[in-house]
Amino acid sequence: MTVRDWDLRHFRLLDALARSGSIGEAARHLGLAQPNASRLLETMERGAGFPLVQRSPRGSRLTDRGLVLAGLAAEVLLAAGQLEHAVEALAQERGTLRICASLTVAEHLMPSWLASARERLPHLTVTLDVGNSASVFTRLSEGAAELGFVEGPTVETGYRYLDLLRDDLLLVVPGTHAWAGRDSVMAEELLSTTLVVREAGSGTRQVTDRALSRLKESAPLPSYLEVGSNAALVASVVAGLGPGVVSRLAVAAELSTGRLVEVRVPSLVLGRTLRAVWPARPQLPAEAQDFLRLIHALSEA
Repeated sequence: MTVRDWDLRHFRLLDALARSGSIGEAARHLGLAQPNASRLLETMERGAGFPLVQRSPRGSRLTDRGLVLAGLAAEVLLAAGQLEHAVEALAQERGTLRICASLTVAEHLMPSWLASARERLPHLTVTLDVGNSASVFTRLSEGAAELGFVEGPTVETGYRYLDLLRDDLLLVVPGTHAWAGRDSVMAEELLSTTLVVREAGSGTRQVTDRALSRLKESAPLPSYLEVGSNAALVASVVAGLGPGVVSRLAVAAELSTGRLVEVRVPSLVLGRTLRAVWPARPQLPAEAQDFLRLIHALSEA
């Protein structure tokens, strides 16, 4: 072993020898058996090429050269301690993660996800930006967020994704509506009415347009009353402005009280998948990976 191979064990032994004045005391201070300390010292002397300790019947003491090296060893140990404290401080720093989510996810899922993250990922600070699915991809492309959550039927090119939950969209009307007491409504009736829908660019709207376009071949889409949020949509339907298409998550309370009623239309398929999305490059940051693993586990629970 050369001097280049010395590590903190060797420096600690030199420092302990300078402080204690004997190999036995130095070994006890370091929690070593004396024979092990003696062997370590002999290895160091061979590497240095000269004696580090002067041995006598009265004990052992560092040579002049050993004292010089012990002084340098103390500086190395001080620097090592500073490095250790710096690592501990950095490990305790809270990382920051910027996420963006579409309205349905942000309003009905994200609060419990963030509460779980605060408990299970205490090192992480999360900032949330809310918009529709189209704006989520815009924010990700601009570098304004590292991780996004969308509810549309497709994922744009250049992004990776993870399916999290299935979500049903419902056609709902007030409990007093003429359709409320019927088992189902025909496609022709639905297509001839005015529907309350979310704005273009939202995942809810994308799924709605696709489902209606497949409902009756060559039939035009119904007229729309567009609103900018789930809350506005629910309020508009309750007020009687027309049937609406909205996430089951957004109308659970109204359905339970009977203020709104689900209406079934044969062949109208309104299911969708809620997804996490992120740019394919660069690699997803560690903070985002931690948050995504947590959300995935919560979604599967």
